[in-house]
Amino acid sequence: MPSSLPALAIRIVRIVRIVATAAAYALPAFTGTAADDPWRPYRIEIGRQCPAKHLEWLSPADLRDVLETYEASAAPGTLAAMSVAEAGRCATTMAGATCGNLAEIDAVRSARELPAFAKSVCAAFVECHGQSDCIAAEPPTTAPKH
Repeated sequence: MPSSLPALAIRIVRIVRIVATAAAYALPAFTGTAADDPWRPYRIEIGRQCPAKHLEWLSPADLRDVLETYEASAAPGTLAAMSVAEAGRCATTMAGATCGNLAEIDAVRSARELPAFAKSVCAAFVECHGQSDCIAAEPPTTAPKH
């Protein structure tokens, strides 16, 4: 039995190395990298276009309203992509606007219309004072064409 102890120690060292290597590769997935934040492109764009308004604090319902206004004037391809994205991603969601908001913003970003959408968000609100404490601008009489 004493002769098998070195072999056992070598096996344990190998297992520890494998586990440590796997953990090192898996760790970035749990550290909150920029790629893990699906809201990041949207927040960057509204921060670029109207940083003083703090529109990152919009409530999901307020953002939903802006998305619906944007949809009303979106190109047919963008409108279809937004509908498909929301239906596909949020089919099992029971309530709330956040899933649909994110799905549609991703579709707008994929259509390369995120700057135009952010412009709509910036125009729709005067400013936010805190989370879900935002002052809406007067609604336009007609939705602008994109």
